[in-house]
Amino acid sequence: MPMQLVELSLGKPASGGGFVARDDTGRVIFVRHGLPGERVMARITEEHSTWARADAVEILEASPDRVKPPCSYAGPDGCGGCDYQHVSLNRQRKIKQELLEAQLSHVAGLDFSVEIEAADSGSGLGRRTRVRFVADEDGRLGFRRHSSHDVVAVDKCLVAVDRITALKLNDLSWPEGTEVEAVALNESSSPSLVITSDDAASKEPDLDTLRLTKLQKTIARDERYTVSPEAFWQIHERAPEILAGLVLKGLNLKKASRVIDLYCGAGLFTKAISSQLGPNGRVTGIEFSKVACKSARANLAGRDGVEIITSRVNQRAVNEHAVTCTHAVIDPPRSGIDKRALVALAAIPTLERIVSVSCDAGTFARDLKLFMEHGWKVIDLRAFDLFEMTEHAEYIAVLVRS
Repeated sequence: MPMQLVELSLGKPASGGGFVARDDTGRVIFVRHGLPGERVMARITEEHSTWARADAVEILEASPDRVKPPCSYAGPDGCGGCDYQHVSLNRQRKIKQELLEAQLSHVAGLDFSVEIEAADSGSGLGRRTRVRFVADEDGRLGFRRHSSHDVVAVDKCLVAVDRITALKLNDLSWPEGTEVEAVALNESSSPSLVITSDDAASKEPDLDTLRLTKLQKTIARDERYTVSPEAFWQIHERAPEILAGLVLKGLNLKKASRVIDLYCGAGLFTKAISSQLGPNGRVTGIEFSKVACKSARANLAGRDGVEIITSRVNQRAVNEHAVTCTHAVIDPPRSGIDKRALVALAAIPTLERIVSVSCDAGTFARDLKLFMEHGWKVIDLRAFDLFEMTEHAEYIAVLVRS
């Protein structure tokens, strides 16, 4: 049965890459592939009693901020990876600013005007150093449609760095359902591939023609890092340099500072922090991923006053390893910091400053609210467009005791 078509006028942006509209009954509909102020024909893709989701399939009145998507796979029925290929870069950043400020106001009660800053002067393409593909039933790699298991095969991903697109992975045939994650950091001569399959009997294609490396090498703020391709690392080429600089500025360290780095990953911030400390300073990184911890320990080998702890970030870990810290940096996953760990961190009497890094506006605002409820205040807030063509950005807040 064909999905219903409805004519709609689009309003403010909403989480999920869509824009808010209402049908004749007053029901809220979240419409992807549109822009505020546009009038569109939308195809309903998901229905509930009080709300629905839809795709704009025909633009009746276009916004001046609409552009032709640079990628032929973007749009309704296409790849679900990019929300805003049809939006000018300047307008993308204004939309992200509106989304962030709404979360800060509604969730945390913060009245901040936060410009979404560009990482560079480029087009927003060719900057992603990690791309995850999945094989379709014909053995071609691609990406899933939005909110679907269906795979859209692609010949080239325009947001990926050239070193990934140059692999031409679709010259090979892959077992259906195989996931292929290509990682290419900026100091490595060739990408790494992380290949997984649900079918234990499946066999990958002959990869002899591909130059595969086990580890990736990169540099940020004059510090060199070796990173397992299976460990978390910021995906935008310029993200490590930008974020490490902002974290150091926000922490305002002294030579004898004692720092806790929660969700430290492969040691990006831990290593940058260690370079700022003197012989009486100390930095401890806590990370649950054993693979990431292995990379972090390798990156920090030979440095005094550094420890990497393999542990979940929870109340016990904070109470055990952070009780005398003077500074803290947190960079949690999109789900945000564990609440009990946050409360334990906020209560440490020696703690002077916290820098919070996040890629999710909702949990970022929620965590800031919790810190403020436990005696902290936000003194600086920055945001960078490190996920061009999507609704996401990277947020950095500096907190001190209120």
